[in-house]
Amino acid sequence: MSLRRRVAEGAVELGVEPKRLNHIDNPFAVEADGNIWAYGALFVAAVLWWRWGMAVGLAALGLGILIYLTFGRAYVHRRIDRRVRRDALGDLEKWRKLWRFGGLTLVAKDRQDLAPCASPDGNWMAFTRALSAEP
Repeated sequence: MSLRRRVAEGAVELGVEPKRLNHIDNPFAVEADGNIWAYGALFVAAVLWWRWGMAVGLAALGLGILIYLTFGRAYVHRRIDRRVRRDALGDLEKWRKLWRFGGLTLVAKDRQDLAPCASPDGNWMAFTRALSAEP
């Protein structure tokens, strides 16, 4: 039985740490997710700077940074988490590349004898083979 099927059935829990996976070389991280926040803050700050002066523009830029740190990063992390859970196990090459980044953990829910497997040092292939073996 494949790892993808076991994750879909709920026999294996796929733990995802989006903070570690938020890297441009990650096949599931999209640069635009983070850039849209920066462009929005810069645009608003530039308009306010042009209309009401430097102090207002800089204040708007500072507020934009705070909004990104408060809401933007969480938004980006949720999108990465959803993409990984939806698509990661569908493409073996992307899965292997993603595994090398770290930030993934496989846990067999119904097998207490099987230790969790964490990337990048854990051997996910051996973990999958051990799932198929009788306890």
